[in-house]
Parts: sequence; C-alpha cells; structure tokens
Amino acid sequence: MDTPRRCVACAMDLRDEATKCPHCKAWQPGSGPMHRGGEGRALLGVCLALGRQFGVDAALLRVAFVIALAVTGGTALMVYLLLWAFTPPSAMGKAPVQRVVDWVTRVTDSNSEEPRVERRV
Repeated sequence: MDTPRRCVACAMDLRDEATKCPHCKAWQPGSGPMHRGGEGRALLGVCLALGRQFGVDAALLRVAFVIALAVTGGTALMVYLLLWAFTPPSAMGKAPVQRVVDWVTRVTDSNSEEPRVERRV
C-alpha cells in the first residue's frame, strides 16, 4: 500500500513514488531517475514512467496516447518507441539504447584487457 508523504513546497499528501507534486507541480527531492518498472505496467511501461515522472495517472496517459495515435496517424507510436528505447526498465538498469552502445563498444574495442583465449572441447 502506498504510504503518503508531504510535498516540500505545498505540504500536500503525495504518493510515495511521486516525483512531482500534482497540486503545485514542484519536483520532489530523492525521487530517483525515471524508469519503466513497477506495479501497474501495461505494455512497455512508458505511460507508467511518464505518469510517475509528472504526477499524472498512467491510465489517463494511456487514453491520451491512443487518441494521439489515432490523430497523428502513427507518429505517436514512434515517439512511444523512442521513449521506450531511452528509458531504463528499472531504477538501477540501463536503457535499451545504452545496452546496445555498451555491447558495440565491447565488441569493437581492440584494446580489451581481457585476453581472448580459444578453448577446444
């Protein structure tokens, strides 16, 4: 169950995971980085992450996304996928784009400290 905490600016009750006060729009200290993980994740977790970041209900953002998808003819889907690519799945995780960049760096790094030894079985 969510334990309420107080906003640093207006002293209104907030949910524990809130990063921004829905009343006065003040950012809360110690809220951590934006991530897609958590309870209430539906598809890829982008609406949940945005809702947590801006203090808005994720269901409202999902409805807004479906409307934007119909109005923009698919451009909203590209924005959704970009947000997914640049948002980590958990607070301690790495975004999918960062994982790909790290992998490419490891593969193409010629000055690797680890010796590559072939094992014969």
